[in-house]
Amino acid sequence: MNFRNVTLKDKELIKDYMYRYGEGSCQHSFVSMYCMADKYGDSVCEKDGWLLICREGISTDRERAYLFPMGDISDAKGLERAISEIINDAHEHGALACFQTLTENAKNAVVKLFPDRFTVTPVRDYSEYIYTYEKLAELPGHEMASKRYDINTFYRTYGDTVRVETITDSHIEQIRSFQKLWLENKFCEEEDVQLDQENTAIQLGLAHFEELELSGIVIYIKGELCGYAYGTPLSNDSYDVIIEKGDRRIADIYRVLNRDLVRLCCSRYQYINREEDVGVEGLRRAKLSYKPDFLLNKYRLTEVKHE
Repeated sequence: MNFRNVTLKDKELIKDYMYRYGEGSCQHSFVSMYCMADKYGDSVCEKDGWLLICREGISTDRERAYLFPMGDISDAKGLERAISEIINDAHEHGALACFQTLTENAKNAVVKLFPDRFTVTPVRDYSEYIYTYEKLAELPGHEMASKRYDINTFYRTYGDTVRVETITDSHIEQIRSFQKLWLENKFCEEEDVQLDQENTAIQLGLAHFEELELSGIVIYIKGELCGYAYGTPLSNDSYDVIIEKGDRRIADIYRVLNRDLVRLCCSRYQYINREEDVGVEGLRRAKLSYKPDFLLNKYRLTEVKHE
């Protein structure tokens, strides 16, 4: 097995597999694999029509972490070979194989081919929130009335001083400056290593915005940038909202970022993936308040040790 670190040169290869077999999951995003290298340390190996992904950054001496192999899941023999290759790779490193963030379909496929070989653990913190474009762009119905009201209040309050633009190269330096201030203010409240890793990912994303096929918006009030958001396609019908950052002193800025990013950048996609809440109570409450059309539930599978 010849795993290699993910680089920009791998974009088209991974994108091809992702669009066909990624199930609209943000975990199978090339942007995630490339920009979150500091956290996950993803490496890839293409073999016999399957893309195998090892998460070196979260592997341990005891367990070697992988994503579900991307390929034609209906090819049971091919999938069995791919999973066997992964198990063998883990054993060669003196570890057990551990599959991270498997979807329901992926979990069922592994369990069917390898009964009693893995323990299965649902991981609610990594369920991904999926919405239809119409749900987030229009905020329809009584349940979303308060969100429509808040956005309308924002635009009434700031009126003609508000400017919303799609991100181009001319915005990148201003976004970097805003991100620096946002991070400094956030760290004043609580220091979090995850925010540091996220910031590293943001800087990589901004440095290669066009190459990574990112798209997004910036919001100005009275000429001052006060928020930005961006994402990337996951397939022909799914879009991943990766980052939203706003000045929290401005009421409802996040509601506006949420809706206007979808309206301006996502009209060609049926589904919007707003990623996981990673167990953060405030994030979970906020994501649930938008009434997801479904959750893409996730599982962790750990190889059972045989003496």
